[in-house]
Amino acid sequence: MFSLVSSFPSIPSLIPKTSIPPPLLDSNSYFAKNFPDNSKSIKRFDGVLINSFEGLEKECFEIFAAAELTDGLPPAFPLGPFLPLPFEGGGSSPSSLMEWLDDQKESSVVFACFGSRSSISKKQIRELGNGLILSGYKFLWVVRTKVFDKEEKGVDFDEIVGHQVMNEVKNNKAFVVKEWVDQWRIPSHKAVGLFPCHFGWNSVVETSWHGIPILGWPHGGDQMIAGEVMEAAGWGICMKKWGWGMNNHLVKGVEIGYKIKEVMENKQSETKLKESVMWPSKQQRLVGGAMM
Repeated sequence: MFSLVSSFPSIPSLIPKTSIPPPLLDSNSYFAKNFPDNSKSIKRFDGVLINSFEGLEKECFEIFAAAELTDGLPPAFPLGPFLPLPFEGGGSSPSSLMEWLDDQKESSVVFACFGSRSSISKKQIRELGNGLILSGYKFLWVVRTKVFDKEEKGVDFDEIVGHQVMNEVKNNKAFVVKEWVDQWRIPSHKAVGLFPCHFGWNSVVETSWHGIPILGWPHGGDQMIAGEVMEAAGWGICMKKWGWGMNNHLVKGVEIGYKIKEVMENKQSETKLKESVMWPSKQQRLVGGAMM
């Protein structure tokens, strides 16, 4: 896939070393040893089904459809976004959360969530909370990290996120939860104006479908590349200078807050996203959200 990047007009021709997942740079890692050989087997497939949609990656699918540019790779079919269906269950967001969103102005809330598998240090959690406060905008923050769930069982939740954050909650300027939430339902709410996240692909697809700009801080895997693709297309901002979140590089709350405020005050990216991604795609929706 890396060899195809130079064929995309809107994507830089070279992927910097800093954007490649760290495990692939370690010759002794499982991924580095198996990735090259496993990747070659894709040429034996008749086709590849991808959780994406043409409104999000139109150029990518055009490249895959052009056999002379893909050197024998099979065609790729966008079947996303994979939407949750009623019979699947899985729980729902707290009713109080949705009620709180209902009371907020349109595009006025920052929805922050860095995935359920990202490991964020206690110091970074505190700085992230400070940044959300300093942005000056109301925020919905889902705190789900390995640090909290596994290592901090005996530590008070208020102590982890910071008492200043909890004061914002008491003053109705914020809503903070640590349990599972319906991430498909929240970005679709009219009150949400920005989504700071880790650029996990499910988050990217779901949020883009709803036309919400992303402020991303990659933590691992292909998230740096996903972020750069989104940024090049004008659908989000990838904070490359913050490095990999999993490396525990501490980003100060002042810098986080400044960037959130900057993006929230610039609505051009949101307008472009809604015009080029969300509205054309919704007209092509099939059962369960799949499209072709």
